[in-house]
Amino acid sequence: MNRKFKYSIWGLAFWFLLFLGWEWWRSYPKVRLKPVSIPETKYDRIDSLLTESLSQFLIPGLAVGIIENEKVTYLKAFGFENLKSKDTLTLRSILPVASVSKLFTALSLASFALENGISIDTSFNSILPKDKKLPNEFNEISLRELLIHTSGISDSRSFSNFISNAEKRKLSNLPTNLSLPDPKITEYHYADANFDLIGYILEVSSKTPFEDLILENTLTVGGMESSRFVTELPGKSETAHGYKQTFLWKRIEPRVFKLDHYPSPSSGLVLNPEDLAKALLHISRGPMGAFSEELAWLQNESETPAGFQKITLNNIDFIGHFGEQGGFSSLVIYSPEMETALFLVTNAEDNFDFRKQISSGILKLLNP
Repeated sequence: MNRKFKYSIWGLAFWFLLFLGWEWWRSYPKVRLKPVSIPETKYDRIDSLLTESLSQFLIPGLAVGIIENEKVTYLKAFGFENLKSKDTLTLRSILPVASVSKLFTALSLASFALENGISIDTSFNSILPKDKKLPNEFNEISLRELLIHTSGISDSRSFSNFISNAEKRKLSNLPTNLSLPDPKITEYHYADANFDLIGYILEVSSKTPFEDLILENTLTVGGMESSRFVTELPGKSETAHGYKQTFLWKRIEPRVFKLDHYPSPSSGLVLNPEDLAKALLHISRGPMGAFSEELAWLQNESETPAGFQKITLNNIDFIGHFGEQGGFSSLVIYSPEMETALFLVTNAEDNFDFRKQISSGILKLLNP
């Protein structure tokens, strides 16, 4: 009995070591870049902070943009787009921004609503064509409730959805995968399905594919020439690779980017940092920007525009959104009062809350 137990232990140890070796072989060491030797200006100090952050938080690559007084004052990329090929991350590298996509879906809805005289408190089912209306359980849900996640709709994460083919993932098939609203949920309940449903509403009501409509009324307006909502999962050569930390100390492994629907209005936007800087410049300008009317429609006497999040950093309230999916993380914030805006996009899963830590450090350097 003791001998069998001993052999079992040795066998488990062998397979565990083999597994460790496999994980080590397919992962990459942390990224190390040479820090700025003597940072003199505040922007040099930001360079140093971001360079150190790559190693500290196991980030393969990141890009940061800063807007001050309605001007882009800082826009740089650091690290690698692909650790295997050692391709450098640049300001033209294509990156998924996950839930930051919701900001642009909200702006697209506002643009469509303004053009058609629709109020933010309109029942979405009343907008849909007769043959596309959803069951009566959805009748009382307004556009505002979808935007602020108080509709009672939940995300469906069934196994059948996970393995569904590209045809079933089309946005036009969303209603067949949509859960009925839960009457018990009357407060904030975050669900991607709210924004995927907004995309469906826009597509059906405008009789235009969602990705084409949002390109015309939002992305192009914001100067986002290289951005798009993907209609299928990006190929390996189309975007930067996403990564996460392994359970082995200071190692990084690739992650797979997945979407529930094609395109996904909740998380399917891919862009480059240059495009995001242009769009954030317009958004942060408020009444003076290209999205002034859309932001006013979304705000509608509320403290924060519907579809946007209130984010507090260094005891200061900002407006923006977090994004994280498939080894990619992002953060977009702006403050009309401070006339400051900032974004951070990376190809790393955020296990350390590094988006907040890095952004807080940048803000301290901007306003010592």
